[in-house]
Amino acid sequence: MKYVDAFTDISVADVKVDLMRTAYDNEDALLNTFDPRVVLLWTVLFMIVPWLFYDPLPLAVMLGAAFVLAALSQVSKYLLALLLFGQLTNVGFFVVVVPLMGGVLRAATYLGDNAGRVIDAAVALDLGVFAEAGTIVATATSQGITTALTSQEVGIDAVGAVVPFFLKLTIISVISLAVFSAMSPQKISKGMLRLGVPRQLTFAIAYGYRMMPLLVEEYHALINSFRLRSKVPEEKGLLNWRYFYYLLKLSIKAFYPLIFNVAKRARVTVEAMETKGFSQSLADSESRTLRTENMRIQPRDVSFVFGSLVFVVALSVVFGG
Repeated sequence: MKYVDAFTDISVADVKVDLMRTAYDNEDALLNTFDPRVVLLWTVLFMIVPWLFYDPLPLAVMLGAAFVLAALSQVSKYLLALLLFGQLTNVGFFVVVVPLMGGVLRAATYLGDNAGRVIDAAVALDLGVFAEAGTIVATATSQGITTALTSQEVGIDAVGAVVPFFLKLTIISVISLAVFSAMSPQKISKGMLRLGVPRQLTFAIAYGYRMMPLLVEEYHALINSFRLRSKVPEEKGLLNWRYFYYLLKLSIKAFYPLIFNVAKRARVTVEAMETKGFSQSLADSESRTLRTENMRIQPRDVSFVFGSLVFVVALSVVFGG
């Protein structure tokens, strides 16, 4: 219920706190307690495993396990909601939007083909033009509905055929969210560094993690400053389009100072790191060893990988995948 209740009173502050927790304080998450090298290799392995199954049932069980892992890893509820929204809209596109558009196009085509009959009757001042127009509209509506329903049946069959594909992508996405939301930027960068990834790339990933919540915070502050110095439209227009246009202008105006401040922060960061000898340490193997010397693969890391493999083998045996 905690995940459900969070969406009844969502605010910008909640999103910022969630991002801050992801970037700075997620030490108690399950995946954050394992060795980062093991977790990264485990992630690569479980990006392959879902493609070894085709039946929806074992994939659904695997997806349930992935959601349990995501809950234990304290994945952001907003990221999970965004993921589920994307998958549901994919299904809705095939089941609702495509049939609806097909029906509308069929009805419009019929109306266009028969519009000449109504125009000829109107030019001839034939009073039967009204009955003729009504018949054409009714027939076009009927054909549109028939086409939409037929297309919907085809769409449902198509969705049924691609359900395993959607499940595989969702499993991989949830696992990726669990891993990269649970582990702190330092652990990810150290794990990748120990696996041989260039230090420039590991630093860029860690720096991006750290900067993301700061950028959100700063962008929000810029938007608020522009709102204080501007006037909200008195007339909001149809469906509040004037108000949304006002917000769009503010978001564009706030973008330039945001980029300027990001460049300023990046310059200060580079200067601070160069003061500590960052460029000199890139080619120094002792520096790499010093940064990762406290990493040890513990029995619990091996148990985690072994338990995961036992779970996959059990799925294969039970469901014959």
